[in-house]
Amino acid sequence: MRKIFSYKNGKYIAVGAAGILLAASVSIFGVAKVSDGKANKSVQNNGNYNAVIPSAGIAVLMSDEEQNTQEINGADELSGGIASALNTYYNSMERSSVSLESAETVLKFLPQQDEEQAEAADSAGTENAAESEEQTKESTEQAAESEDKSRQQQTASASEEKQEESVTSVVDGYTVLGVANVENYLNVRETPDTEGELLGKLPMNAGCEILETLDGWYKVSSGNVEGYVSAEFLLTGKEANERAKQALSKVAHVNADMLMVREEPNTDCSILTRVAEGEELEVADELDGWVKVNIDDVTGYVSADYVDVYNALPRGVTLKELSYGEGVTSTAVDLIEYAKQFLGNPYVYGGTSLTNGTDCSGFTMRIFEHFGYSLSRTSREQAFNGTRVSLDEIRPGDLLFYYHGSSIGHVAIYIGNGQIIHASTERTGIIIGNAFYTTPACATRIIN
Repeated sequence: MRKIFSYKNGKYIAVGAAGILLAASVSIFGVAKVSDGKANKSVQNNGNYNAVIPSAGIAVLMSDEEQNTQEINGADELSGGIASALNTYYNSMERSSVSLESAETVLKFLPQQDEEQAEAADSAGTENAAESEEQTKESTEQAAESEDKSRQQQTASASEEKQEESVTSVVDGYTVLGVANVENYLNVRETPDTEGELLGKLPMNAGCEILETLDGWYKVSSGNVEGYVSAEFLLTGKEANERAKQALSKVAHVNADMLMVREEPNTDCSILTRVAEGEELEVADELDGWVKVNIDDVTGYVSADYVDVYNALPRGVTLKELSYGEGVTSTAVDLIEYAKQFLGNPYVYGGTSLTNGTDCSGFTMRIFEHFGYSLSRTSREQAFNGTRVSLDEIRPGDLLFYYHGSSIGHVAIYIGNGQIIHASTERTGIIIGNAFYTTPACATRIIN
């Protein structure tokens, strides 16, 4: 017989067939009838009852291919496979009831799987299970390895940050040192994003205290400004220390109100200017009881009793963005923003180049020239350009002039909020500073 069904499927078919036959045998009329949708044949059983023996359908499927038949009591008898069991059943039918000893009796006649096929199936199943288990194990190991690698990277990163913070600053006054790695100025913002309000600027090589580390940003404090700077432009750890060693300079911090800067290291000479308390002056030399300092584009002397001398880095400056209105013209706003582009560029005595080097009056002359205003070449001459205004009435865009001795020797552009932008010294270049670091001599208004 052709093996159409597997053992498992054959088992279900046999049980189902037995159930159908049994149900038919206990019907009220005691007539067992199986229909396969084709021709059926009747068998006289004990001369009283008819039984219909299927000659096609499932009987054919479960019989030998040859479908041999024999004549029994005037009916065809099925032979082969399950047919034998069915014949036994029909021949044993009784008037009152019919029984089928066991489904197992039928099942034993079903075609069995070859042992080799069963073993092959079991082997394939085992191999598939083993392969699946191996793949699962491999996937688990890969996931564990990836997680372990990620953990190691995080640990290494945390270790680097911790090590960075643990580097001792070479500059007094800083616990976690940061140094501005820019050619001019680094913006300090109110929030850690490029759209945050501008609070101030860190000049080139300015030192700052790192207060907090964020993703791509640092919260810092420097001078009078505190806010966020881009991590891309700030050196930290060992790199900050190395840069700081190169950028450190000696300064004299003023401890007196309006400290006098003299032409010579004695009290009998003329006074060049006066410097406000809290200002830092660049130290050129230290003498007995006196300190030689650079201020604007001249040198002078201050008493060592009124200053503290130490090594320091440049510090940040506060800077509020200028807005049009309240007496500030749009031209003044544009002029000041244009001037800020050259912060950090060099100071050169007698120069007039905004990029390669300029002195104080060369700086103001070129800035105003860009907006169509013509100024004289020297600070002393520029004091007569435009309209003279009171120091109480100054506004952004006005020029402020400062005394060097008995005559005007320095000029700057007032940018509001008590600050100026000017070409100061060879060390600092073009900077933003306190408009009243010394008392201005006068002010003029160029922009009407």
